[in-house]
Amino acid sequence: MSYGSQSVIIMEKPRNPLRASLALSIALILSAQGSLRAEKPSPFFQEVQREFQTMRSTGYQHRTQVDRITGSYRYDCVGFVSYALKIAAPRSWESVVRATGISRNRFPSPRRYRIFFESLVTSPRPGWQAVTKTSELRPGDIVVWEHHSARSSGHAAVIASNPVALSSEHQKKQGEWLVEVYDSTSSPHGDDSRPTDPRAGILAASGRRSGQGSGIMVFTSAPTTGNLNGLRWNPKASRQESPIAAARPTS
Repeated sequence: MSYGSQSVIIMEKPRNPLRASLALSIALILSAQGSLRAEKPSPFFQEVQREFQTMRSTGYQHRTQVDRITGSYRYDCVGFVSYALKIAAPRSWESVVRATGISRNRFPSPRRYRIFFESLVTSPRPGWQAVTKTSELRPGDIVVWEHHSARSSGHAAVIASNPVALSSEHQKKQGEWLVEVYDSTSSPHGDDSRPTDPRAGILAASGRRSGQGSGIMVFTSAPTTGNLNGLRWNPKASRQESPIAAARPTS
């Protein structure tokens, strides 16, 4: 994957028809980026892309430390999303601050973002549009979900492509969509940029490269409503049905 154009390079020949079909779906997402970028992206999405394209170093950490002059971006998933909102979508960020009640020098947790996004369906806020259906996700939308483990309470990611419906042989259940995302993490997605990106710092604990990057995920939808209801971290991972919500920052 190249940093500027998001083009995909197939490094090995798929070994069976199912893998070939999945590789084709991923290639369709990435090859579509040129047409998507022909549409005018939101200021928020422009900031996310700018950080990815111009950064010289990045790393995953819970304390947000950004130096735009040197191109250093170090933050966790909500730090990445919140920093871009503050820079490029101040009206959207102000609504987040007011609704969640956080202090202005802190960032909401995935849970607080999720509750805020869900509230937009019935209580619209300035600078935001609710997105409930997986098929309606668009570049620049933010998806947040909760999961509880020893290391994490949830995650946040920025949508980087229109969803592509998975063929039936690759679906764990009905209603699954391949989507490219930007996020800050130490766990790679499918076709992830970080493992081969020298700008991504290596974590001593895991030996993995981390920080801002892009990769392929699967988001799922409820069969009857089409509403967003779960995810797969990468196209081969197990399906997780977690508290999850999405929204579109508009200003």
